[in-house]
Amino acid sequence: MKKIFKSKIVPRQLKLFAKAFPHETWEHFRRRSRRGYKEVKKQIYKDQHGLCAYCEISIKMAKSEDDIDDFRVEHFHPKGETNTSGKNWHLSWDNMLGVCHGGSQKDVPNSDWRYSSRKNDRSCDIPKGGRDLSHVILNPLHIPAGVRLFRYIEHTGKMIVDPETCPEKFLKKANNTIRELNLNARRLRRMRLVVIDVLEEEIENGLHQGLELEECLERLAEGLLTPDKDGAYRPFFTVIRWYLGPAAEKFLAKSGFKL
Repeated sequence: MKKIFKSKIVPRQLKLFAKAFPHETWEHFRRRSRRGYKEVKKQIYKDQHGLCAYCEISIKMAKSEDDIDDFRVEHFHPKGETNTSGKNWHLSWDNMLGVCHGGSQKDVPNSDWRYSSRKNDRSCDIPKGGRDLSHVILNPLHIPAGVRLFRYIEHTGKMIVDPETCPEKFLKKANNTIRELNLNARRLRRMRLVVIDVLEEEIENGLHQGLELEECLERLAEGLLTPDKDGAYRPFFTVIRWYLGPAAEKFLAKSGFKL
C-alpha cells in the first residue's frame, strides 16, 4: 500500500449529481450517469497511477467484449453506514478508491494470472465486504508518503510491517490491514516473487556491465519508480521501493515524495 494523492477536484458529473440528488445511492449514480461513472474511474486511475489502492497490482482495463475491467470503485467507509452516520458515503469523492477484483473475477484480462478459484486467495475489498473497518485499517489517502510502512520476505513474497520504518502510531493498523485485506494471499505472494526475481536479475545485469552497486540501484530507482508515458506505475511499487532500499528513498525524496 502506497500513499495516494487524490485530486481535490470532484469529477464534474459526480459533483452535479450529488448536488441534484444528495441522498441518492452509488448504484443509482452508476445507472443514471454512465458518463459520470467513467469520469470517476478515469480520475481515480490517474490519481492512483494505475495501481490498486490496496495490493498495488496494476488495474487492467478490458480490451475485448468478453472481458471486464479488473478495476472497480471501492468505498472505504461502507455505503451502508450512510444512514447511521448522517453523511452520504455513497457519493463522497474522498471515500472512493480504485481497487482490483481481488482475484474473485474470472473474466478479467489475464485471468489465468489474476483469478483464483480459492476463496482464501481473495484479497483487497473482497474479504472486507461491507464491514466498517475505517477505524481498524489504514486508509491509503491518510498514510505518510515519506516513510515506508511495509517490507517483504525475499524468498516468499510475504508482506510484513517494518518496525524500523513504520511510525509507532501506524503499527497496529498496518498489521490489521495485512490481515483484514488478506494481502498475503498466495496469489499476491506469487506475484511479488516475480517482481523480486526481476529486480535481482536487473541488478546482476548492471553489475556485469561494470556498474557499481550503488549506481545500479540508483538507475533502477529512477527507472522503476517513475510513471510510464501513460502515467502508470509498475505493479507493486512498495515492493520495488523496499528492495532498492536507500537508493529508492533518495530518489523519492528528490520528488518530495509526491510520486
